[in-house]
Amino acid sequence: MTDEVRERFVARVKAIDPVFKRGDLEQFWPMLRELIGTAPDRRDLSQKKSHYLASLAVRSLGRDDPRSALAFLDYADRSIDRSHLTPFLLGERADFRRQAEVVLKARRPR
Repeated sequence: MTDEVRERFVARVKAIDPVFKRGDLEQFWPMLRELIGTAPDRRDLSQKKSHYLASLAVRSLGRDDPRSALAFLDYADRSIDRSHLTPFLLGERADFRRQAEVVLKARRPR
């Protein structure tokens, strides 16, 4: 038996990724909000959402954009039920948050 909700979720991620890569934020954010709003009661999808948002954060760090990285992590904090997440997923987000904050702190004028 297939899991249609999970399959739709994966298809949406595949549709969003090229939009993110080309930097079309006007189209990207509504698509991302729709994705994150999918099945909030599903623990398995909450975990996938957390990991996806963390991956967007780390890609933003790779683009030297720590503010966007923090925006993705903040969005995850606001939108995903923490009780659905494993210690690894929570730690992953915390690590990326620390990295973004270090970059921003280094850029502050003294």
